[in-house]
Amino acid sequence: MTRHRRTAGMILVTALVFGAVLTTMAVALVNYTALNAKVTRASVAEAQALALAEAGIDKAVYELNQNGSYTGESNTPLGAGVVTITVTNIDANSKRISATASVPNSTSPRAQASVHATASINTSVVAFHFGVQVGEGGVSMGNGAEIIGNIFSNGSISGSGTVTGDATVAAGTAGSPDQSWTTENGTVGLGDVAARASVAQSFRPSTSSTLNKIQLYVRKVGNPNDITIRVMADDAGRPSGTVLVTAVIPSSHVADDLSFAEAALESLIQVQADQTYWLVASLPVSSTSHYEWAVDTLAGYSRGEAAASAVWDDPDAWSAVQGDLNFKIFLAGNQTSLSQTTVEGNAWAQQLSNCTIHGDATFQSATTNCTVSGTKYPNATSSPPGLMPISEAHIRQWEEDAEAGGVHAGDFTISNNGSATLGPRKITGKLTVSNGATLTLTGPVWVTGDISFSNTSHLQTSASLGNRAAILIADAPGEESSKGKVTLTNGMQVSGNGNPGSYPMILTTNTSGSAISLGNNAEGIILYATAGTVQISNNAQARQITAHRLQMSNNSQVVYESGLSNSNFSGGPGGSWAIVPGTYAITP
Repeated sequence: MTRHRRTAGMILVTALVFGAVLTTMAVALVNYTALNAKVTRASVAEAQALALAEAGIDKAVYELNQNGSYTGESNTPLGAGVVTITVTNIDANSKRISATASVPNSTSPRAQASVHATASINTSVVAFHFGVQVGEGGVSMGNGAEIIGNIFSNGSISGSGTVTGDATVAAGTAGSPDQSWTTENGTVGLGDVAARASVAQSFRPSTSSTLNKIQLYVRKVGNPNDITIRVMADDAGRPSGTVLVTAVIPSSHVADDLSFAEAALESLIQVQADQTYWLVASLPVSSTSHYEWAVDTLAGYSRGEAAASAVWDDPDAWSAVQGDLNFKIFLAGNQTSLSQTTVEGNAWAQQLSNCTIHGDATFQSATTNCTVSGTKYPNATSSPPGLMPISEAHIRQWEEDAEAGGVHAGDFTISNNGSATLGPRKITGKLTVSNGATLTLTGPVWVTGDISFSNTSHLQTSASLGNRAAILIADAPGEESSKGKVTLTNGMQVSGNGNPGSYPMILTTNTSGSAISLGNNAEGIILYATAGTVQISNNAQARQITAHRLQMSNNSQVVYESGLSNSNFSGGPGGSWAIVPGTYAITP
């Protein structure tokens, strides 16, 4: 009996112990669950607060682009909480944005987060990487002409002048396309939906040569990324996925309406006559920021076809596109050369003759009577043609900005030490500034006639532009061969406003052999002739020149300034507020 009672007692004690343990575990589990739920709610609230703060930054940028004087707002309901935004000025072109979000409110918040970023005017950035950059027309130098800096030319360089930096002459390009299709009755989206992340057009060259230039007839929607072009061989009627060469069309070089945009090739490749190749254009997908590629839905091009794919490197993923896409491809033209010129740096050209190179010389064919102080690198692959820094898209946007500021009908003249301030403005006639007069630019000015500065006249950029530059354009659409000439003579001077990068530029679309004339001790900052010749003579001096062709004589100089490598122009493509990359900062 005693033994039985002892056993029962032990069982009761054991049960009580297990019960206590289970009760403790249950309480602990309940507490853990409650704590976990609280932590989860806090984590959700923190994530919501961060997302709302980031949305506040986006909202501030949107508001700035609607109203440049926007300074912020307080406790604005947004999503699951409220957000407070402050905008403070850094300088004329930059603002500091702070956005603080509270969930569910700012009085008793479960979570808060702050995001800070710097926004700046996303002006049109034009990169002048060379003292002189010239198209297929090439460069002629004589009588003590000097380029203090580097030069890149798509055409030959000749004459007895001196280049103090490096000189590069690209491979010669044919004047007309070997293959093209320009019939257009519609467009195909590029990057607007996943199925068209890549769009391609095939072609068959008529002759074996190098592929020197690619152009696509496109327009942009929104603010898309650059277009990546991959040239591929054919695989049973579809792109093979094997990349022969890559090229890029910068977004800033594409207009809002259809126009041909040129791609910058990484290198030259050999293509064979009557073999099929593909131009594969790719872009990250966005319904609001993409491109439209002009198409002939009747498929009139007999030497190729179009296709689209979500995956550019899978030949089996491509599907046919109804029609043929608009494009141009250019093959090699006449061989280019560098002759008679002295280059104090390194030189690259297809052919070198009667020249003096103080550095290394890289060339394709043998040199002729050319002295090279450095190392010779024969049988080298030629450089592809360089992409000109300003596109038709830039010019169109600048002209739209100018016209939006008002139109002056007829000629505009300033003389006899007078002064005027213009921009943005369009002048439907000639612009003449003479006899000590000064023109100050506060924005883009578009002149449909000729431009003349003479007799110690002065062109300058307004201090109100800060470190942005301004542009003076001579463009007479449809009359480019006879109108839009620029003459800068007799001590005419050009200057910025004292801030880095505030250089004015004079640009013309005139196609003649005297599109811009700079002479008689005149000084210019940036001169640009899209399709014509720039002539500088008689001790004239410029800071940078870009032209289809350049003629230098009589001790003229181009003195390159490093600050021109990235010049920001008021107006132009992308002239809006945008976040500066790398300035995001998150605080709890």
